[in-house]
Amino acid sequence: MELAKELIENELSGNRYSEHYKNSIRRNVKDFYSWCIKRSKTDLNSITRKDLVNYHKKLEQTKSKKNGELITASTINNRFYTVILIFRLLYQTGAIKDNPAQNLDLKIKESKMWKRRALTVEEINIFLEQFDVNTKQGLKDRTMFELMYSSGLRVCEVVNLKIGDIDLNRREMIVRGKFGTDRVVPISIVAKDFLYLFLGDRIENVDEPVFVAYTGSHTGHKMKSSSISERFHDLLVKFDMYKEELSAHSIRHSTATHLLDNGASIRHVQELLGHKGIETTERYTHVQTDGAAKIYRKYHPREHDLFETVDEEYRRHLDSLIERCNKS
Repeated sequence: MELAKELIENELSGNRYSEHYKNSIRRNVKDFYSWCIKRSKTDLNSITRKDLVNYHKKLEQTKSKKNGELITASTINNRFYTVILIFRLLYQTGAIKDNPAQNLDLKIKESKMWKRRALTVEEINIFLEQFDVNTKQGLKDRTMFELMYSSGLRVCEVVNLKIGDIDLNRREMIVRGKFGTDRVVPISIVAKDFLYLFLGDRIENVDEPVFVAYTGSHTGHKMKSSSISERFHDLLVKFDMYKEELSAHSIRHSTATHLLDNGASIRHVQELLGHKGIETTERYTHVQTDGAAKIYRKYHPREHDLFETVDEEYRRHLDSLIERCNKS
């Protein structure tokens, strides 16, 4: 088991994975080893294909410590992937003669695991328009959720976003995605305006997180992913919009769904969201067109010329806010 741990650590250090992802892999390894030890399987050479099937069944019966419900299919897939990785590495290095996980496909299909739904265009508009941007908290909330909707960001990508990653002139930003992969994504006109207002004099602090913790002043401490999820939940309740199938991740679903509904290419939506495989994006719908940036600016609701919120009166309101910010 010690050799397997060492191989896993070498695998993690040899790739540009996020610390969050690395820690999840380590937890998965620990959980699997605990299961093996309880069954006196301390030598991984003794693990059989049947053992791995039984472990997968155990995962399917595991309940979440947070809500007491069965863990999601996505969590099961992620945890079992770690087990497959362990035996693949052991086999590749010659530590085991046979790989019991080889060609063992127990992955649960995407259609069975996707329970969160997107907000409709009307719902996202109602949600975003209820913030009082004349208050510090309201401006922060509006900027954060507007940016998430603008560019289809994951919650973890929001907390890792630094001011230096944003280019307001080009309306682009570098997103530090999962699995150590970075991507450049566009920013909507509306999100850009709120970012300008929200950042203010902090715009030069390139190494500071865009969104700092809700408690305290701008001390450079980034938010936690859980804080954003909790904030979204609390706001849904406050705005009388709460539904069990909605979470902060629903905003990302909304970005993809609304782009595709308006004719954007599934390949370009995949690129925007940073999905590793096209099959993940295919959960939304299937359409075709081309030109990533052109398609984004043509079809995203926050960019569209016919989007009612971005009218002349709205633009004048934003200009007055910017002017007041500059004078203060």
